[in-house]
Amino acid sequence: MGALLGSVARGGEPFRRDLLVAAALTAVGELEILLAPGDGSQLVSALAVAVATLSLAWRRRAPLAALFVVAGALLVQAPLDGFLIGHTVTAHATFVIALYSAGRYVAGAKGLAGAVFAIAVLVATRAAFDPAVHRPADVILTSIAVSVPLLVGRWVRGQVLLQRELGEKARRLERERERDASQAAEEERMRIAADLHAAVADGLGLIVRQAQELQRLLSAREHGAARRLFAKIAADSREALADVRRVLGVLRHDGETPRLAPPTADAEREVTPAPAVPQAPPPPAAPTTIGRATAWRRSLRQAGGETLDRVLVAVLLVAAEIELAVAAPGDKLALAALTAVAIVTPLLWRRRRPGLVAGAVLGAVAVQSAAVGLDSLPACDIVALICASYAIGAYAGRRIAIAGLVLFTLGAALHAAVFYPEGVLPAILGGALVPWIIGRTVRGQRLLTSELHESAARGERAREQQARAAMTAERARVARELHDAVAHNISVIAIQAAGASEIVERDPARAVQIAALLDAVGREALAELGRLVGPLGAGDRDAAGDGGPATPHLGLARVDGLAMRTRESGLPVQLSVEGEPAALPAGVDLAAFRIVQEALANASKHAGGARAWVVVRYEERAVEVEIGDDGRDPNGTPSSPAPSSGHGLMGMRERVALYGGTLDAGRRPGGGFLVRARLPIGRT
Repeated sequence: MGALLGSVARGGEPFRRDLLVAAALTAVGELEILLAPGDGSQLVSALAVAVATLSLAWRRRAPLAALFVVAGALLVQAPLDGFLIGHTVTAHATFVIALYSAGRYVAGAKGLAGAVFAIAVLVATRAAFDPAVHRPADVILTSIAVSVPLLVGRWVRGQVLLQRELGEKARRLERERERDASQAAEEERMRIAADLHAAVADGLGLIVRQAQELQRLLSAREHGAARRLFAKIAADSREALADVRRVLGVLRHDGETPRLAPPTADAEREVTPAPAVPQAPPPPAAPTTIGRATAWRRSLRQAGGETLDRVLVAVLLVAAEIELAVAAPGDKLALAALTAVAIVTPLLWRRRRPGLVAGAVLGAVAVQSAAVGLDSLPACDIVALICASYAIGAYAGRRIAIAGLVLFTLGAALHAAVFYPEGVLPAILGGALVPWIIGRTVRGQRLLTSELHESAARGERAREQQARAAMTAERARVARELHDAVAHNISVIAIQAAGASEIVERDPARAVQIAALLDAVGREALAELGRLVGPLGAGDRDAAGDGGPATPHLGLARVDGLAMRTRESGLPVQLSVEGEPAALPAGVDLAAFRIVQEALANASKHAGGARAWVVVRYEERAVEVEIGDDGRDPNGTPSSPAPSSGHGLMGMRERVALYGGTLDAGRRPGGGFLVRARLPIGRT
């Protein structure tokens, strides 16, 4: 008893469930034997049923041993006048469970060979000791009936292994999805880096070299050459800015990205932003390999099922005609042949109309039994009834399947009670219940496998979509950074160089300052471009919101340098910081810096001779930046600020929305423009 309790404790929940089922079967079997009329053989049967049913508690852990115990109990009790063979519901249930478990849990060819040997023992015992099994057809039918649970268990085992493989594949796809998205973003970044280098970096490098040459010319007081070089730098800057605008237009186009061509327009072309390209709805995704394979398997399964039905009907029809030619009376041979056709032919439609087919088969069997008057039900009729019951379970919906089982079981029981009274129990169990249960099990496994295939197909599609989304996010990140950083610096160079060409002789000192500014801003633009598409730029994932590190050294701590460069470019800027500066999340810090940078760039271009101010407010749970200008030209008249629909404000709104903040931007009463952004910092 202690060993049994220890085994139960170690077996886990499945073993405890199997033990409960085995105990319930034992109780039912003993009650059946107790209520059945008999003599001293009841004791033999009681011992046999206890041994056979209790062995099912180990049907998962030792399925072959459990099957041999069941077969051995049947073999031992039969010569001792036990009546377990074929006369109790418990016996049939025990056989089915043991055979199914052997097919489901036995692994390897040797184990399967052992199960086949146990089946041979069961069939031989029935043939030797059961009076109902006395014809070769009965032996064949018994062999088929005993083998079906084993085959179903083997099929379920294959389905479970397939489901496990598909589940592992789905998990592997899930793991690979993020890796593929990261690789797609990296490949897109490398492609954009090459394009930007071809379209922008070379021009920026030339501007930096020209700014250095300009400083040398100003030091040597070669004012004429310096003036021409200032004009040349302004023209090259406008050309580079036009290239940046074109790159932005390509990056923001939601479609197949062409390679960037070298600039071809002249140096005086307009530098206004390219018009937005209407975004067409994406084309439907092409069917994936898994999706095509699933559809192919479905069509192949359907075609194979129809072919199998035709073969089944042909074999059954030939076998039925041969069987009836031997068993039917001579004067009723033609009628028997016609009834065989009526019984077998409906099975051609058993997958499409399983309920109607089952009714037709059962009705034809009843007509044959009444009209021909055979001594026993033909084996082919039994097989047809089994196929019909199986079809109800395997191919009908839930309601039709349950209703069909009830009606078919009642019909089979009524037919057996009228024509073959000794076969009522086998008709109910073997002809209706067991095939229906097997069919329902097969249907459930088939639907689950199909769902796993569809899940794998969805995972493959999601994998491709996530990779495309990662590429789109990378393009958006590059576009935003390119507009906010590089384009701003090039605009400063163009404006300052154009203005300085007029003051070289009149204010040489100021020209020297501007030349130094052009050199510094050009170098910073190159550095920004390097961060954007270089190894460090790959770490700046604030657009994706993954919490990765932002571009190094760019944050509100550098706003004073940004204000200083803006002052040097000609726009007076007053900077004030309210509250105690604190460390901010990297993405929030970069977003706030970019908003200030873009707002000051807009003020430099559109505010004329105005004054500007920047206020940075550190609060407990948020940081707020306010950038404004009074929008007045040198004569004191209000100027018209830029409209609020440009790419600059679009980038600001994207950054603020990314971190759950708010943005207010618009004209101030009396002239000027005001931008106020508030970004939560999530402190605890």
